[in-house]
Amino acid sequence: MKWELCVASLEGARLAEKHGLDRIETCIALEQGGLTPSTAFVKWIRDTLDLEQHVLIRQRAGGFHYSYDEIVVMRDQILDMRSLGVKGIVVGALDVAGLPDKQALETWKRAAGEMDLTFHRAFDDVSDWEKSLEIVIAMGFTRILTSGVSVSADVEKACALLLEKANGRIEIMMGGGLKARMVPALKALGVDAVHFSGTEMKEVDSSSLFATQLLVPDAEKIQLFLQAGL
Repeated sequence: MKWELCVASLEGARLAEKHGLDRIETCIALEQGGLTPSTAFVKWIRDTLDLEQHVLIRQRAGGFHYSYDEIVVMRDQILDMRSLGVKGIVVGALDVAGLPDKQALETWKRAAGEMDLTFHRAFDDVSDWEKSLEIVIAMGFTRILTSGVSVSADVEKACALLLEKANGRIEIMMGGGLKARMVPALKALGVDAVHFSGTEMKEVDSSSLFATQLLVPDAEKIQLFLQAGL
């Protein structure tokens, strides 16, 4: 089982390297579910740390039905990340029927070239998870990131069903609201990877006029997850 840390800050990236995580998903704005990071941020991680980096491509918060213009912007974001030589991208789009949007995904897949493709938690919003799983597999994605809510309210049951239906054709990575105590059961089921952020909501720059609440990395939380998987 591999470990993926969702990283939205320089500190988070450094903690990922310190604790020997298998890979990271780089993004910003975790409070909005994650958005595309700047090329400068991605480049800093590439040049400074020894990490396998996958980058979230999501140019706005909200749902996953995108306009033509949004698809083009996200295509260009993918091209930017490809030029930086990152390992993979993390994308997702749904059509009006609530199934993976083949047109958008094909556009992004062409832009990605040889990079790994992860279909993100848009999978948690699909109208038919079994049909959606087959579409994503047929399109050649490397893995699916999901909390399992489109499959079952029970995370362990959802994981088992996904692994059974996937049957080794695509990696299943569980993430999104996971607790460290869930890790042993997921590992026992044979999940391919666990995805987590290891963050706490805290007030940042409390003395400033622009003080705000942000999800910031917590070293103890990261350690708890890793210890749970031993």
